[in-house]
Amino acid sequence: MPEVMHKGRSGALSGRRNVGGSPYRWRMETITGPPGRALPAGPNPGAGPGPLTPTAVHLEELGALIDDVTAIDKAMAVQAAARVVAIDAARVCSERELGGSAFSPALTRRSLVAELACALRIPESTALGLLESSRSLVHDLPDTLSVLAAGRIGYRQAIVLVNETAGLPEAAARQLEQEALPSAGRLTASQFERKTRKLRERIDPESITARHVRSVADRSLRFDPARDGMGWLSAYLPAGDALGIYGQVTDRAIALQRPDEPRTLTQLRADVFRDLLLQAGCAETGCTETAGAAGSLGGLRPNLIVTVPMLTLLGVTEEPGSLDGYGPIDPDTARALAAKCPSAVRILTHPETGAVLSVGRDRYTIPASLRTMLQVRDGTCRHPGCSRAASRSDIDHGLDWAFGGRTDHNNLAHLCPASHALKHEAGWKVSQAADGTGTLIWTTPTGHTYVTESETIIGTAISAELRQKATRTDASAGPARER
Repeated sequence: MPEVMHKGRSGALSGRRNVGGSPYRWRMETITGPPGRALPAGPNPGAGPGPLTPTAVHLEELGALIDDVTAIDKAMAVQAAARVVAIDAARVCSERELGGSAFSPALTRRSLVAELACALRIPESTALGLLESSRSLVHDLPDTLSVLAAGRIGYRQAIVLVNETAGLPEAAARQLEQEALPSAGRLTASQFERKTRKLRERIDPESITARHVRSVADRSLRFDPARDGMGWLSAYLPAGDALGIYGQVTDRAIALQRPDEPRTLTQLRADVFRDLLLQAGCAETGCTETAGAAGSLGGLRPNLIVTVPMLTLLGVTEEPGSLDGYGPIDPDTARALAAKCPSAVRILTHPETGAVLSVGRDRYTIPASLRTMLQVRDGTCRHPGCSRAASRSDIDHGLDWAFGGRTDHNNLAHLCPASHALKHEAGWKVSQAADGTGTLIWTTPTGHTYVTESETIIGTAISAELRQKATRTDASAGPARER
């Protein structure tokens, strides 16, 4: 007498079973039939509930799981709406306290953005976007917020309306919301964005020129680290310029294709793009026939700081190196960069070679070797969530020089100008751990604490034999600087 587990869609079932790590309620049904007779594919609608085949049971279970996913997604939308309201309430509270504050409106807003970034573990640019979109949903798009709070649309669809109504006159924004909102719950975010953009151009066609002018002012080039020693270089440009660049790169890549060319067109595009910027002339001639594991470094003359463990440089170990502004790189690339880049820095020998770690109270000015060590140690601005490169940040005395602070690596850290202002003008406090690792402990004006760790912990001794070998290597290393 076989037994079949059946989960109904209503969820009002007896018993419990754990499927995929989550509890689900089940009803036990007993199905009987003559031996060897196949069970019907499903119940007969005219005869009421009937026995279920294993396939039907499986589909019932799968359907119930899909229902659960949908319910969770709806709950996430409800929570997203609650977060929107809370973020905007924090903004209103922050601005309300401004009356009795010595801080400027800009600094108060900057401090709030930084607090949100720390609390949510997101970049400050993302936190600023959350702050602005929350204000828009609460005050400009209340119907959208209501639908989101009911779980009938997703947060991404709500943000589409925030973006597409930005800059519109109030009446036009309300019209766009009313016309677009009914379809938000049945379209993907990208589909909804395309539809909403068309509606916007119909409702307010004159705004496209003004919006383009504003967008051109936001053009940018950015670098994003990727895995395995790779990175993304992306440019935000006027569409005509972007298409023109892509077309030229593609044309030159196609011209390099040969019957015996091992690279794909996609790889050739990437190599042409690289060569156009780093090796003038190679894009036309294909002088880099294939890109090695370390890439093409022949024409590379940037100001890079490459941290190479001395044992790796000597070929004794295969520890990864570190590229300032990126992170870990494989040993072969680290050795290649150290050999070809004039600014390569090998830093693990500083206990033996005497790099300056402190000048105490003798002077405020930071020695060049200490600056380099701090840049390698910190990597970026040391404020939580800030990713501005240390090379484009200031070096700050944790305990101010005027109050007895030392020019010492244990009292110094990189801060970008905005983070520097938070520390000195907005009530943020920072202290450095006494263990020499460069760990910083930040305390916000609201009393929350956050910890940032250094990019690299510096300080490794090597044996006398390896130190002697390292000295010989450094003497013949050419342009690389020892720090």
